[in-house]
Amino acid sequence: MTLWEIDRSKIPDSPEEQIQYWTMLLNMIKEDMKNGKTIGFGEFAGGFKGFVIREGTEQEIHMEISKYAKFTNHKTFAFLEVSDLEEMLKAP
Repeated sequence: MTLWEIDRSKIPDSPEEQIQYWTMLLNMIKEDMKNGKTIGFGEFAGGFKGFVIREGTEQEIHMEISKYAKFTNHKTFAFLEVSDLEEMLKAP
């Protein structure tokens, strides 16, 4: 899971350019969701921050996040799902 925050210094001043900026970012996310690289995305109420859930190796996730580096600050955390935890409990 990646927690992201928009770099506000990159947001254009004019309302028209802001709409183009947000549309571009949302289209990037929609494309990642369409091709299955991103399985979850959300923005927290209040805006400018949110989360992304991606599947893949650390290297694949790093490559996906790199596309957004010039727009956002982010922190990424690997996590285990319930099925992963159950498998760990079965291990000797």
